[in-house]
Amino acid sequence: MGEAASGRPGREPVRKRNLLLIAMMAAGTATFLFAFLRRRESAPPVPAYQPPEGGEREGEFELFIGS
Repeated sequence: MGEAASGRPGREPVRKRNLLLIAMMAAGTATFLFAFLRRRESAPPVPAYQPPEGGEREGEFELFIGS
C-alpha cells in the first residue's frame, strides 16, 4: 500500500537527484541575476572610442588575413 502512494518502488533516489538538480539550477540562476543586476547599477559609463595618438603603427609589419 505504501508503494502505491509514492509511485514505483525504488524511484526515491532518482526523485531526490532531480530535486537536487532543480535546486542547484535555481541557485545558479539567482546568483547570475543578482550579479547581473548589481553590475548594471554600479557600472561606470563606457567612454567613446578614441583612436591611439600617432595614427597608424610604424614599422614594416603588415597584417594579412586571408588564404
